[in-house]
Amino acid sequence: MIRENVLPADAGAARELTPLRARLTGPGITGWAKESLPLTDAACRALDRIAGGRAVEELVVVVAATAVVLAAAEAQEQVSVNVLDPQGPFACTVDTAVARSPRDLVLAIDKELRAARPADPAPAEAAFAVSVGTERRPAKDVAGTALQLTLTGAPGGPRALVAGFSTSLLEQWWAEVVLRSVVTVLEGFNEPGRSLTDVELMAPQDRAAVLDQGRGHFQDSREAETLLSPFLRQAAENPDAVAVVDGDHEVSYGVLARRMDLVAGRLRERGVARGDRVATVLGKSADAVAVILGILRAGAAYVPLPADLPKDRIAFILADAECVLAVAESPDALAGTGVPAVPPAELTAPGTVPAPVDEPAADDLAYVIYTSGSTGRPKGVLIRHAAIGSYLAWKRRYHDLGPGTRLLQVPSFAFDSSVSDLFSVLGSGGRLILLSEADRLQTQRVRALVERTGATHITLVPSLYAVLIDALAAPGCLRLVTVAGEATPAELVERHHRLLPGTRLVNEYGPTENSVGATAFDYDHRPQHGFPIGRPIDNTAVYVLDEKGRMLPPGFPGEIQLAGPGLAAGYLNRPELTAEVFVTAAQEPGGRRYRTGDRGWWTPNGLEFLGRGDSQVKIHGNRVEIGDVEAGLCALPGVHSAVVLPVTRPDGALTLVAFLTGSVDAAAARAAARSVLPSSMVPGRVEVLDSLPLTRNGKVDRAALADRAAEELSAPARRQPAPAAQEPAAVREPGEARGAAPEGLRDTVSLVFAEILALPEVGPDDDFFDLGGHSLMAVMLLTELESRTGVPADLDAFFAEPTVAGVCRAMGSVA
Repeated sequence: MIRENVLPADAGAARELTPLRARLTGPGITGWAKESLPLTDAACRALDRIAGGRAVEELVVVVAATAVVLAAAEAQEQVSVNVLDPQGPFACTVDTAVARSPRDLVLAIDKELRAARPADPAPAEAAFAVSVGTERRPAKDVAGTALQLTLTGAPGGPRALVAGFSTSLLEQWWAEVVLRSVVTVLEGFNEPGRSLTDVELMAPQDRAAVLDQGRGHFQDSREAETLLSPFLRQAAENPDAVAVVDGDHEVSYGVLARRMDLVAGRLRERGVARGDRVATVLGKSADAVAVILGILRAGAAYVPLPADLPKDRIAFILADAECVLAVAESPDALAGTGVPAVPPAELTAPGTVPAPVDEPAADDLAYVIYTSGSTGRPKGVLIRHAAIGSYLAWKRRYHDLGPGTRLLQVPSFAFDSSVSDLFSVLGSGGRLILLSEADRLQTQRVRALVERTGATHITLVPSLYAVLIDALAAPGCLRLVTVAGEATPAELVERHHRLLPGTRLVNEYGPTENSVGATAFDYDHRPQHGFPIGRPIDNTAVYVLDEKGRMLPPGFPGEIQLAGPGLAAGYLNRPELTAEVFVTAAQEPGGRRYRTGDRGWWTPNGLEFLGRGDSQVKIHGNRVEIGDVEAGLCALPGVHSAVVLPVTRPDGALTLVAFLTGSVDAAAARAAARSVLPSSMVPGRVEVLDSLPLTRNGKVDRAALADRAAEELSAPARRQPAPAAQEPAAVREPGEARGAAPEGLRDTVSLVFAEILALPEVGPDDDFFDLGGHSLMAVMLLTELESRTGVPADLDAFFAEPTVAGVCRAMGSVA
């Protein structure tokens, strides 16, 4: 495994996984080490049987076994091996997909080597990463080799395989894994006619290691709890304890439980029955918490929706989920959907508490979260009480939650991370401190709220933590920060330990289909091996498998698959998709595994995330299917075709770039997209082309479009002089009447706008959001402006007038 193989934070699409093909630029080879492994009797018999019986050299058999291992290590069927010979190295390209058996593979390699000629000396930057030779035929040294395997010993006697490797490029543990794997494959060659895909790849000790690493502590789940059970216990035992902090108001456990029962009774009066689904379109409030609890208390499941979701998408979800009722702060916004809507205040208003209702069962549906679908059709993930209850029990233990916990609740109630916040805290007797949507990007307000409430815990996506970290660090009361939903960049980990040295930092990984979380890792220091996403939580098994469903050794990339009671019941009304990704696995608890589509590999520190194996990406913690975005854009008037690509901006953030054809304007298309797509799915940049570039096969040349988008995003911002007609006035003295922007301010604001948006220039009246900006970028913009000018900028004022001219007016008034 390449040393310090750290994943970039954006990692949307799967990166090129070639851990062996180390490009010998940068530090180069600065050290060399060797490891030796005696061949087992079975491996020696295979060598003697194949080499002796078919008049091929032992070297050819070792090359074949090495090619099988390399194909798995590089996640590709065709690999290159440098075969060492006294005359010089031979470049051998092996296609493992063509050979059906070890015998076929050996004969194909032997034929190629007999016809080969010594390769020309390769330049260091293109050198073969792996070489294979034998002790009995000393070979010329090959510059640039990262890993060299040498067979020692004579035919018929004891033999060994020696791995020499570059210590500046490869880590010892990984070289040892490769060595053991080659010997294991040689053992499998004892049956030369068997299928090549049936040859075992993993040595017994590596199989034991990944099985141990990949299995959390499993507990008896026969007495699985519902989401409500722990909260009801806390309400009965500590009714006067504070449960929710909503602005200046505090709501006790007893009062919250009473409101929950009011909501449940009134829902029953409106015909909501056990097993029904109720939609919620709610902001942050204590009443919203009571509504969610009340829906569950009535035996129904809730379907949370963001308030800013386009109306057509809301209507689709309400119909697909067959919601019998919606609870919305603005019921009129749901008019025409065919689903009756009621405001939360109507359900929580004081009154007589109806007769108690039965608590839901562990096997009942708790909630349905809709995620982006590759065909443009959102898919509803079905989560039962027992599944999420298993995760929450682990969360309360691992995060040491209790009556002293004060959690600053950041995520919207429309996302499953809010389920973790709400029910882990309310089930442990702690306080849930609600941070409103309007305040979550206001750094000074966040700092003031943390100071006032003494918040001890917080969960948020890494991109938001990077914006808020200074405000969160200042009060000094946080004990634990959990980051989830995106890959965590190395610089954020280092920044956390610099600003909050006594605060625990935990990374959680897990798809919605596994009830919020699957693995966790404590970043108590900079890890020695990359930046892993950790080890499985309780009642969870994690596997890394190749495309044939075989478990892979440590350091070999494959698909992450999950098993355990935390798995979702499936997708609502999507039996084919459910069967495709929730596969039968009789040996697993529950008899299923979930294919995440995420790529990863095992390291000594646990599981490391390597990106996606499909077109799904994460934008600010939101799952986005590229096909969903393309389908939405193609439905716009005047758009003939659309190609959407995830592109990394100069600041490391991931953005979507759309290329359209048709009779449409780019700005108009982006504005129209906001009416049909969720905000996280609206491309940051839209470009209209006369036609899309094609490959020689007639397919869209996505690589050419990606290069074009990356080049445009990397163009440096140009400093623009202020127009003479708008020359700013001098800086005001304290108490001086408001005037125009201070001198030089417009130039600075224009430059920062361009830098943040990754544009060459920005006009004075260009709308920040029309140019691809979003709320997190807005905070970055204002923070950078205050750093350069010393003048504070107000986020509310920016949202009211998000232009260079507007910011200059707002900053000029306080300068």
